Amino acid sequence: MDKRQANRFAVVSPDLVTPRLADMEQDFIRAWIRMKGNLKLGGGVQELGYRQEKKAKDLAADAHSRRLRQAGMSGLSKEAKAQVTALARAGATFNGPACEDAVYQFAADLHAESPWMRDVSAWVMNQMLAHVENGGSGLALPPVILAGPPGIGKSHFARRLAELAGTPSRLIDVGGGSAGFRITGTEKGWSTAQAGIPVETILSSHAANPVMVVDEVDKAGEMRSESGRSTSLTTALLPLLEAGTAQQFECPFHRLPFDMSRVVWIMTANDAVLIPAPLRDRARVFHLQDLNAEDAVDHFDRLTSHCCDQGELDQCRAFIARMTEAPRGISLRQIRQLVEALQVSSVPFGH
Repeated sequence: MDKRQANRFAVVSPDLVTPRLADMEQDFIRAWIRMKGNLKLGGGVQELGYRQEKKAKDLAADAHSRRLRQAGMSGLSKEAKAQVTALARAGATFNGPACEDAVYQFAADLHAESPWMRDVSAWVMNQMLAHVENGGSGLALPPVILAGPPGIGKSHFARRLAELAGTPSRLIDVGGGSAGFRITGTEKGWSTAQAGIPVETILSSHAANPVMVVDEVDKAGEMRSESGRSTSLTTALLPLLEAGTAQQFECPFHRLPFDMSRVVWIMTANDAVLIPAPLRDRARVFHLQDLNAEDAVDHFDRLTSHCCDQGELDQCRAFIARMTEAPRGISLRQIRQLVEALQVSSVPFGH
């Protein structure tokens, strides 16, 4: 089966689709009725007796269990079976630009909102143009690392990229220490067994290309299970960043192979030097700088386009420009706080 047939992608094998037990029971009962009718002269058998119907259902249950074992789904909960079966039956979609014009519009919108990320936006555009030129559809990017000072909107840029492409995104914060588990999922031996965020997102959205935003990969650590097994962010990510191994990623929770090759990985870091070398080697790394005065003031102007007091706005612009020259620069958060303060001061007393 062509994975891209009708814009559907087989994240899990269609062979995982198994008939419902109730449907198999009815098939066995109807087959037994036909068999009895063929054996009885004159036919006319319409139903089975209680014992025969129970026997038919028992046979159907045995056959159903065999099908689940053969598919590798016998150990899943009812909810997990239903999710996997639905994905196997329907396939997943590719969300995002499907033609050159859509790519140009997508890149223009991305640049308009974060012009200081112009190098990243241009790279995204070129990657997407090559993808659609080769017959591809939907957002498709190799792993990328956005490394730069805090407060310049790295994570926001990644999430906004997903929003503009119309595909789901999830934020995985490395600072908590359990990011490795949240990426791959956990199995027996851990206090809580569950699927990883990428698999969970695909199962719930049926999108083959969600965006996974891994925040602060320069703070990657290691955790151990109750049985002594360990995992780290690097160990968890490496097989998912390589297209060859991502195609056959075995989810520890479901114990089934998932094709994760179309998941988009965007990692962020404050200090590129601290990023584990294996991650740097498998991603396109962008070294970003603090906001310059022009970009910082332009961002302020976009947020205050509704304001009328030009005197106050000019003072704020001058302050922002001075802050960009300071050793610590100015962050998007500080600019938003300044805008919020302006909005509060402009509300008439008593309103």
